[in-house]
Amino acid sequence: MSSWTLTRRATAAFAAAALALLGLLAVDAAPAEAVRPPGIPSTATAQSELNALTVAAESHGSTYDRDLFPHWKSVSGTGSCTARQYILKRDGQNVVTSDGCQPTSGNWQSDFDNTWTTSVSNATIDHVVALSEAWASGAWAWTTAERQAFANDINSPQLWIATTSANSSKSDYDPAEWMPSNSSVRCDYVKAWTHVKYLYDLTIDSAEKTAIQSHLTNYCGSSGGTPTGCTGSNTTAGTITEGGTISRAISLSCTGSASTASSVTVSITHPYYGDIQVQLRAPDGTVRTVQASSSATGNFGSRTYSLNLSSEARSGTWTLLVTDTYSGGSTGTFNSWSLSI
Repeated sequence: MSSWTLTRRATAAFAAAALALLGLLAVDAAPAEAVRPPGIPSTATAQSELNALTVAAESHGSTYDRDLFPHWKSVSGTGSCTARQYILKRDGQNVVTSDGCQPTSGNWQSDFDNTWTTSVSNATIDHVVALSEAWASGAWAWTTAERQAFANDINSPQLWIATTSANSSKSDYDPAEWMPSNSSVRCDYVKAWTHVKYLYDLTIDSAEKTAIQSHLTNYCGSSGGTPTGCTGSNTTAGTITEGGTISRAISLSCTGSASTASSVTVSITHPYYGDIQVQLRAPDGTVRTVQASSSATGNFGSRTYSLNLSSEARSGTWTLLVTDTYSGGSTGTFNSWSLSI
């Protein structure tokens, strides 16, 4: 792409960005609930866009300079408001601004690491396709005006709120090199990345394309979005003998990774719940202790445990291992267990 000629896709993207800056920023709406950026496509659309991207090695990296992308400048028609200030207000919660546009207080969600912050200085704005990545993928041939439109595009999923640490961790890496620690956002993240590259006719290198395809398959599934409703249960009762272990399995067929807020609910009849050790074996064989044994007394009953299982694929056989660690006490009955990931 020459510095004087834009393709229809890029022209449309630049025009949309300009209209959004003139129109959306002028609206003084009430702070919205924390949301992801607009324009994230469906999985089918992202797949089509990924297929259409030109695969090419990155180039001109040594000539990159951040100043070549004028960013966080005052936006025409809005007084002193910048794209950064607008995003903080639009995607924050209970945001208060100064007489100008600068937020002075509020609550912001960093979706990359699933962290909330009330510090304005800790609520940074990340370019999902980093400026240096864009430069090496074709933006080296753009005009300064085109690069400014890209760096301040509030109408596409290019600008995300991120904590300082998440922003620093991401740096200018592509999806072959870095993914958000919050697995629940990974589907939308790669769809947003793909869409921005498509809008601006940026190239994609082979490793990047392979990684994005894998992520679309693993995290988005066939219907798009973050996979939901992955639950199962096992109600086969059994006697828990003294010093013995009973196991009960649940087989799941769900795309993507398990949630950081997964839960296990266990129902057991036993007069000394401290005698009971509960462990969860993931499909890959990893065993986690859900409840360690102790000297506590009282009926076990029904108990729910919260677990971070984001390092595990959801699909496969999950096995609960229940052990009565005390011989010479009392036997118990395993009633049921359920898993939500």
